[in-house]
Amino acid sequence: MAVHAGEEHVPKKGIKDNGLLGVWLGLISFTFTFAVFIVSNVYLRGWSPDVFNVTLPENVQDLVNYNVLLLVALGVLTMAGGISYKKRREGIAFSLLALAMIAAVGYVVIDWSLIQSYRALGPAAWTAYVIVQAIMEILVLICIVLYLRAFYFKMRKNEKSLNRFIPGATAVWMYTMIMGLFVFIQCDLIEVGEFAEWCGIKLAQLGNL
Repeated sequence: MAVHAGEEHVPKKGIKDNGLLGVWLGLISFTFTFAVFIVSNVYLRGWSPDVFNVTLPENVQDLVNYNVLLLVALGVLTMAGGISYKKRREGIAFSLLALAMIAAVGYVVIDWSLIQSYRALGPAAWTAYVIVQAIMEILVLICIVLYLRAFYFKMRKNEKSLNRFIPGATAVWMYTMIMGLFVFIQCDLIEVGEFAEWCGIKLAQLGNL
């Protein structure tokens, strides 16, 4: 009895499947809530473009662009890590997930600076953008907690828990990347052409170092 009390409870297979379904249903429900604030942003900018269409200073736009790069890195590294885990290449998988977590931490740091920049730009920028940006901050913080939880299971060598945890966590990680990119584009924080040009300029600057 003492041995059983010390073991971690691991759900059975059917519970695992229901858990993954629950994750997706939760994400779908959250999307409707998040959409309210995204639509509010679009409405405000359409209702009074002279007030709420804020032109970001170059240094603030740089923060936005860096966050886009970090989100893409988070998604790509996580997907590659998930594929490696499925192929039982756990060393590679957790190295990639560690890099993805670093990208997530970088995003949180820059996003906090971005929120403070909106505040400094005045009430219009604060009203239109700060709630959407704060929700993204919370999403990425949740991602970091999930990365840490995956590493906890790995250190405990708890393969059963990992096999049940990784699919649901991966859904949250990929959802965060997709929603983040959608927010940046839908809220007119970036334009694809301008973002590509910015990337080219930054690469050229790195090449000249």
